[in-house]
Amino acid sequence: MKKSSKVVIVILSALLAISLYANAVMVYRINRDLAGYRLAEERGDELGNGNGDESALSESERAPDFSVRLLTGETFTLSDHRGTVVVLDFWATWCGACVVTMPTVQALSEQFEGSVIFVGMNVAEDADRVRDFIAERGFTYPIGLDEHGDIHRELFPSPGIPYKVIIDGEGRITTTILGGGDSMHGPLEEAIMEAIG
Repeated sequence: MKKSSKVVIVILSALLAISLYANAVMVYRINRDLAGYRLAEERGDELGNGNGDESALSESERAPDFSVRLLTGETFTLSDHRGTVVVLDFWATWCGACVVTMPTVQALSEQFEGSVIFVGMNVAEDADRVRDFIAERGFTYPIGLDEHGDIHRELFPSPGIPYKVIIDGEGRITTTILGGGDSMHGPLEEAIMEAIG
């Protein structure tokens, strides 16, 4: 066999190996995302409030109090912010819908700066990974580290993430939104305005 034929075979073999690896990674990520959040079939489900799941919190229910360490090292305690609307956004770096929605959360945090508190509640990921992710994308709203997922699982349960909980100044849940995407700005802004009254 000629040397040029061997080179071609090696190159084709390498390309095949890379392609197989890329496909395996893609399948892994899809399966991981499916395990992390439910894909909606319709827009209404995508932007739904999660009330179809028994474990989801009910609107008008008092939000359970909690404290969480922020990326800055400070502690956020929900009850310390009574009198102010709070938006909790449960998310993870591996969740595609979460990542797509985060620029909307950033924009709304700037739009409502001073009147609404936004806290991105990272669910069960390493602090260094979260810190790198946030720094790389330039998000500036507070990021809480729900390091073991206890706050999400036990206090604010939902069928998956992204999951947003809007809490009014009296500490009551006014809206929950399960899902995310490019079309989230309008529904989330409307829910915040409703909570502000």
